[in-house]
Amino acid sequence: MALEIRTITDDEVTAYRETLMQTFGVDADADEGGVDRHRKLVDLSQSWAAFEGNQIVATAATFNHQMSLPLGGSLPMAGLTMVTVRPSHRRKGLLRQLMTRHLDDARARNFPVSGLWASESKIYGRFGYGIAAFADAYEIPNAHALEVGPGRDLDDLEWIDEGRAREVLPAIYARATDARPGALRRSPAWWRERRFIENAWSRKGASRRRYVLAKRGRDLVGYIAYRQRDKFTGGLPDGRLEINELISIDARAAVTLWKFACSVDLFPTVTWWNAPPDDALPWNVDDLRRVKRSKEDTLWLCIEDVPAALAARGYTTDGTLRIAVGGWTYELVAEGGKGTCEPTSKAPDISCTKQTLATLYLGAVTATNLAQAGIVRGEAKSLALADALFSSPLAAWCPEIF
Repeated sequence: MALEIRTITDDEVTAYRETLMQTFGVDADADEGGVDRHRKLVDLSQSWAAFEGNQIVATAATFNHQMSLPLGGSLPMAGLTMVTVRPSHRRKGLLRQLMTRHLDDARARNFPVSGLWASESKIYGRFGYGIAAFADAYEIPNAHALEVGPGRDLDDLEWIDEGRAREVLPAIYARATDARPGALRRSPAWWRERRFIENAWSRKGASRRRYVLAKRGRDLVGYIAYRQRDKFTGGLPDGRLEINELISIDARAAVTLWKFACSVDLFPTVTWWNAPPDDALPWNVDDLRRVKRSKEDTLWLCIEDVPAALAARGYTTDGTLRIAVGGWTYELVAEGGKGTCEPTSKAPDISCTKQTLATLYLGAVTATNLAQAGIVRGEAKSLALADALFSSPLAAWCPEIF
């Protein structure tokens, strides 16, 4: 039977969600309210499916995001999401067709970049995506034995309920992530339909989210959202405190919230699967070997409009750099923290692929480092200038999967 790729209609959202969830190994009814949330967050004109007759056998969709950039500012990003192909329909070219629809639509809507979180790391490089941000995954066994922030000034704490969290968390998050490269700007609908959802799919057997604020006088300077898994082993408390999000405007608020997380009675193990790679926790404890961490790739980017993307971000140094990528050469001129970028016929200073430029873009990896792997080419002086231009005071970090 012939396969057809098209956008879905409103009465096909339920079937679309069933294919999506089942392909990820989850029953659709576990995500209570998922159909309504899809309608609220995703335009049906950006929800594509492959049909075999009346059956949906593959899916892909786009979120319309704004992504924070180094030194402030933001850029529209087409957030690729919900990409699935039923195992019965592999090797039929459906993924490539869906990717083409997404990228064509992103260009038509003037998105300079597309972004995603990759379920498998070998899939998306062929379409021009490169790793643009990393995260640290923490597991801290016997966290109660750690001394966190010894000698540091700390903020006050306030336990709040979900109603209060809905009122105050968005402003704290916006303040803390305005200049965090890779962070998503959250709309009211996103907060309501993504960040405060409590169902079997989001809880995965754990408690509802708990919320604690960090306060400095009347100023709200951070928050932690976490879940708990209670357990006793041999009559001793052995619970887990799972950080969902820890957001702070500065180091003092961060260490205050970490100290709280590592001292909750009955929950000696603390985890956080998506901490910023420049989080200072290992340097804020008296025994860093107790802090187990691993590095994970998170946000991937595909830069569709190189001049627009490079002109949008801020720069910490002045300089002119010509970059060859995708058959074109572009001249980036940074002055006074701002950049301009235009195509040029002049010889390039460095050259790389489209996906490698995505890895450079938010400062996640230096050009010098990538040159050691043979995927950026240029003289040492040019590589050093690229390192300086693409650096960021804050590490690239995307606080949530989408």
